[in-house]
Amino acid sequence: MMLVNSLVGAGDILLLFFLQAKLPESGIPNALLGMALFIMELGGILGARVILLCDRLRYRTVFVLTGFLVLLGIAVEHSGNYVIMTLGGFIAAFSDDALQVRTNTILQNMFPSEQRGNIDLYGIFYIFHDHDRVVTAYRYSIFMVVIVTPVYLSYKK
Repeated sequence: MMLVNSLVGAGDILLLFFLQAKLPESGIPNALLGMALFIMELGGILGARVILLCDRLRYRTVFVLTGFLVLLGIAVEHSGNYVIMTLGGFIAAFSDDALQVRTNTILQNMFPSEQRGNIDLYGIFYIFHDHDRVVTAYRYSIFMVVIVTPVYLSYKK
């Protein structure tokens, strides 16, 4: 469960990073760039709220749907049209945050609150108190390194 969640999250984060760089190249007016980035982030907020209304969907169904939508967002990044690219980023952020909320809900229901750890934010450093969150962060980091390196090398050519 944490593995597939990390995979979808890595795809979304990479897409949003690339869109931030590629939107100006696609001809978006400078005055609209901030709005486009804001709209993409609103997708995440909306996804986190909408998934709460879909509590009858099985986790596998949510994963397949959100995974497909993130891949769709990645595909439309190559359209060259900044409106379509922004919509793709919105869809990917929506999907990633929806899956993240569903995964967190399932994991939190597995353990009583006294046994769950917290994530404390001190400056910019996250301190992980329990094994599950360390594993999630580690897997996410591994996916990012494995995916980012070849993508970065191919993008630089």
